[in-house]
Amino acid sequence: MKTFWRRKQDAWQRPPPPEEVHLRAIAFVRNQVVKPRPHGWEQVESVLEFHAEHEARLDGIEAYSHLIVVTYLDVAEGAPDKPERLTLESGNTYGIFATRSQLRPNHLGVSVVELVEHAGCTLRVRGLDAIDATPVLDVKPYLPQYDAVSGAALPKL
Repeated sequence: MKTFWRRKQDAWQRPPPPEEVHLRAIAFVRNQVVKPRPHGWEQVESVLEFHAEHEARLDGIEAYSHLIVVTYLDVAEGAPDKPERLTLESGNTYGIFATRSQLRPNHLGVSVVELVEHAGCTLRVRGLDAIDATPVLDVKPYLPQYDAVSGAALPKL
């Protein structure tokens, strides 16, 4: 007797993951900030200028109040110091992955920003911690049910 509720085994197997990843900028940040800084980004307004080929991919994004922006912190790539740990203003020392420093091995920035305006191939946002001409790798809508964790633990910085 044949059992109908069992599914066939899927023969798909994951290929080995790549050691190197190559990404292309989809947009660039435009603002008045010319050099990196650790604080004071809350009220900075930036325009994200997307390549024309991505205009249709922005359709409907104005329905969201906030976005997640992924950037490549290209200026940090040339920094002479690549620390494993940082001592913060508090005097506490943390591994680089436990900080928001741009001096990371892959120099990726991830920011939650307020969407102020969408017009054609541009998004005007507030609160992006990236300097002028920073490459944008991705933009996603901020979804509180996935992106906010109530009661998340934080160290005393």
